Amino acid sequence: MKNLFLLCFAVLSFSASGQIISGIYMGKLVNDSTGRSQIYELALNEYRGKISGYSYTTFVSNDSFYYSIKKIKAVKKDGQLIVQDDKMIINNFPEARAKKVYQTNYIQLTNEDTLSQMNGRWETNKTKIYYSIKGAMDLNRNADSSKSTLLAHLKELNLIENDNDQPGVTAGSSVKTKPAAKPQPVAAPAPVKLSYDQRANVQAQALEAEADSLVLAFYDNGVVDGDSVSVYVNGKNLVSSVRLTTSATKITIRFDGSDKLRIQLVAENLGSLPPNTGLLTIKDGEKLYQVNFSADLTTNAELIISRKKP
Repeated sequence: MKNLFLLCFAVLSFSASGQIISGIYMGKLVNDSTGRSQIYELALNEYRGKISGYSYTTFVSNDSFYYSIKKIKAVKKDGQLIVQDDKMIINNFPEARAKKVYQTNYIQLTNEDTLSQMNGRWETNKTKIYYSIKGAMDLNRNADSSKSTLLAHLKELNLIENDNDQPGVTAGSSVKTKPAAKPQPVAAPAPVKLSYDQRANVQAQALEAEADSLVLAFYDNGVVDGDSVSVYVNGKNLVSSVRLTTSATKITIRFDGSDKLRIQLVAENLGSLPPNTGLLTIKDGEKLYQVNFSADLTTNAELIISRKKP
């Protein structure tokens, strides 16, 4: 099943109606009551009429980063895709998760060959203890699986894998074959670490800001595995080899007459689960932006923030 789930992202399966549902969807959930948004990601696989997958939800509270990964199940009914929590896989919540509370998403299906957007509603169920919470969801299909934080975590948790091949077994054969000799381990060459200005810069996002100063906060965005980063702003080193955790490392940056800020996030190591990944939040007055980034010893994650013109 681990291989089958991953395979759907390389070869998308068709539903009975012909619309492709399988894929990765990224975006946000907005709470009707508070107006706050959360980063949300879905990975869906439709196989022989059954739809399964995983969800990834994150939020920041009191300068701490929290996340959860859940197994989900989905059905098509009355022109909608209904996605519901099935089982909690992992989370780092400070308190025990509320029991018997689950989330359901209602997404309107379209006549497209491939479902490209998931615009709809979400809600939690009402219990004797908890009220129902509702809100809007806005997700877009992302064809680049390398940008999926959810898939990276599923690989870390060994819930999906890359290798489909099973040496020595022929499909449909009942004949047992002698397993091939186990190859002797070969020490991998040490990764080459380039200086930050020799690495390729991969743009993570471009933003426009209104405030004169911005507050940046850095977190590890999942399993804390020892990732360390340095931060350069317009070529000036502001943070050196800080270890990413679920607690914020914060700095304030200013435009100081410049109309553009170039932020480079430089991986100082790869942690125990390469590559070096994290979450950057940017507080621009009352607005808060969240950017997932990834870097390694030959590439920097780059963010360009432009000053919004009055």
